[in-house]
Amino acid sequence: MAANSSVLSILKVKAKPKMLQSWQVYHALTYQTKWKPFIQERWAAYQKDWATGHPDEKPPKGWFQIMVEFMKEKYAGETAKVRAECKEYRKNRHDKSPAALASEEPTRNIEFQL
Repeated sequence: MAANSSVLSILKVKAKPKMLQSWQVYHALTYQTKWKPFIQERWAAYQKDWATGHPDEKPPKGWFQIMVEFMKEKYAGETAKVRAECKEYRKNRHDKSPAALASEEPTRNIEFQL
């Protein structure tokens, strides 16, 4: 088993990165600077509302789901300029990822397979 793990560490095969969804890019660009307090407020209100009607039950939605719904909602209402910035960021991030850069040049992994 040890021999297999050393071979895998030498090859360093990386999966092709997936392109982020538009709302994920919007989140990356705006969460810390613009939306964090609003999401925290929405999460607290959701927890409070749920606890009022269901005191002994866990809420069906978690913080992450509340955040995703919020970000999708805000992204849908954004201007064309912001959407274009997100599209550009999305493309650049995908093109400059280590796996994408490695796929543009001949990989050393082929040498190990010969």
